[in-house]
Amino acid sequence: MTTLLPIIEELADATDHAARARWLLATPLAVLIRDQVTIGRLLSAAGFHEGLAYLAAEIAALSAVRGPDGLAAFTVRMVREHACIGMQVIARGRALEGAHAAAGAR
Repeated sequence: MTTLLPIIEELADATDHAARARWLLATPLAVLIRDQVTIGRLLSAAGFHEGLAYLAAEIAALSAVRGPDGLAAFTVRMVREHACIGMQVIARGRALEGAHAAAGAR
């Protein structure tokens, strides 16, 4: 029995970076900010540096001071967007590998 919450156990049980990336993209932002230390430790232990960068970008965006327009600074938003795109590419990587293999078998 572990002391981790079930949603965090899903990350701990992920078998590859693609699964970790999918978890990061699907997990509520409130969970990312609340459990950022535990999530960071799990990503670090897995050697998922891109996931750590994504987590840092999300936390920065969620913690940034917003301007009168209600938006964080352009730089913070762009770093978050680039990190999100990176996670999407990694998350789809496993599915794309399977699609390419299936297409080659035809």
